[in-house]
Amino acid sequence: MRMPRRRRSSAIALVLCAAVLVGTWLLVPMGERSQEHSGTTVQQAGATVQHVADGDTVYLMLDGKRTKVRLLNVDAPEIPHPDQPGECFGPQAAEFLAEKLPKGSKVELEYDAERLDQYGRTLAAVSRGGELINESLVSSGHATAMKVEPNVKFYKQLRAAQTQAERRKVGMFDPANRCRY
Repeated sequence: MRMPRRRRSSAIALVLCAAVLVGTWLLVPMGERSQEHSGTTVQQAGATVQHVADGDTVYLMLDGKRTKVRLLNVDAPEIPHPDQPGECFGPQAAEFLAEKLPKGSKVELEYDAERLDQYGRTLAAVSRGGELINESLVSSGHATAMKVEPNVKFYKQLRAAQTQAERRKVGMFDPANRCRY
């Protein structure tokens, strides 16, 4: 017994749609299969800290690749380089981040609208043990909140943390360290 032409067409269309969905799912690397949360993505694959570069940049092993990650909505003072003297509280910010993210520690990443910046760095909020490291840097006065459109997911939260750090006069906001922020 043959299926009516209209039903047969619907069945073929349904099978083709299912094949496309399964094929797409199989083509996405396992580390990129993740949960969606209002336009952002939480990375499911574990990332491991390799080393801290400065107060707002860290190298991670992510999906088997060494990845340079710039913390979202955070601006830490620059550390000294051979061609630059650095900024007030830069070394302290890098040291604080290194204490929060020791080599070999496991972290989770959360992304916003753009995954990469103009320099090819991965943009992410970094959490370790449920602690949002971006916020810890700002609330301790080791960094300031920074807004770079369209990545603004964490900005309000970090701006509130900065206001509290300024009121408490901690870190770079402590008048005793003579930083001018």
